Amino acid sequence: MKPVFDLVLQRQLESLSTGNNAYLLTFLQAARRADLHIRLVFAPWRSFGNRPWSAIHPGFDHVIDEVIWPRAIKLGRAYWSLSPRVWARFGVRVIKEGLRRLGVKQTIHSYLGDPLGRSEEKLVAAVCKVDPAAILIAEYSSLAPLLNRLPDHKVRGVLMHDLMSARAEQFRLNDLKPDFLEVSAADEFEWVKSANLMVYASADEMVTFGSQMSGARAVWLCPEPPVYAVSETVETPRLVFLGTRHAGNTDSLNHFLGDIWPLVRARLPDVECWIAGSTGKDVAPEYEDLAGVKILGRVDDLADIGGPSSIGLAPTRLASGVSIKVAEYLMLGMTCVAYPKALQGFGDALNTMVDVSADKQAYADAIVALVGDENRRVAQAKNAPGEVARIGRNQPVIDCLRELAAG
Repeated sequence: MKPVFDLVLQRQLESLSTGNNAYLLTFLQAARRADLHIRLVFAPWRSFGNRPWSAIHPGFDHVIDEVIWPRAIKLGRAYWSLSPRVWARFGVRVIKEGLRRLGVKQTIHSYLGDPLGRSEEKLVAAVCKVDPAAILIAEYSSLAPLLNRLPDHKVRGVLMHDLMSARAEQFRLNDLKPDFLEVSAADEFEWVKSANLMVYASADEMVTFGSQMSGARAVWLCPEPPVYAVSETVETPRLVFLGTRHAGNTDSLNHFLGDIWPLVRARLPDVECWIAGSTGKDVAPEYEDLAGVKILGRVDDLADIGGPSSIGLAPTRLASGVSIKVAEYLMLGMTCVAYPKALQGFGDALNTMVDVSADKQAYADAIVALVGDENRRVAQAKNAPGEVARIGRNQPVIDCLRELAAG
């Protein structure tokens, strides 16, 4: 029998287009390569979010051996909640959506920063105790208080997509109201302090926060973007902003369109900016009709917009965890221009492959230089994918899981 690996979740896994889900898949692939029996354990009420049904994206099928979802039934690929509280929450969400369509501004709270309620936490802990896993991981620090109820589990870990306290601080520094529960660094440490394994998305956070967790083993899980069939065709250069809908991308995109794009167009009047992914829905109304800007929406094959003719944009101002889009740009054979915050989660692993600019004028200057340097763009398209793939093999994570599972 393979050692059992339990991953406890409090959210949906319906898509692989979001950064967190893609990152989670990377972690599960590492656990698969460590030869573990993988079980997903869902919090029975929280994981449904604001609606009473959910499905797991087929892209996860090859890394899952079992799914445990208490208080739910499975019909086909979908799981349906049997809880009245989930259905009541769905009713509230429908009302809010109706008001939003009528023009009434509505805030949809993200539950990722909220610890589970006592009754739900107790129920999840009871499920985990039935057949204790060799390794048990709670996803996000806000789920980590669950570990206090499982002292008999030898390996109790947390997958830190990002520090919720650092994320809240970045929102406030940029005069934005967080859409999740704000928590202090001290309280976040209290959530996770019973863990003896910490898996970090951010190499920097592993150093800063990890220094407080002296009794816990720490390991960095590097993003592992897909391998793309990168085009070698050189066409007219264009800029590409890739992303899903979340506050960090919204701020980054609209900052680029409002503050950097005019500086670029003044010097390169024919260059285009393509916006790919669901983040295009969050373009501010005043920027929707800017000359040269194309909102593509979802792109089925990202390789179609990659290659040496594309320059990836990451003017990130709100950041915690790791900016997966930077690694994805490089795997797509693009050059990339970024603010320092976009690289902070990688330590120094990508420094030589990305143009880093400190302010909007330097950012625009870097874009203009890359548009005019075909040789550099071609060399980047050739070299970057292999280098990022090498970094993203995550052998230290695999070795760590194997060792801990063996006892």
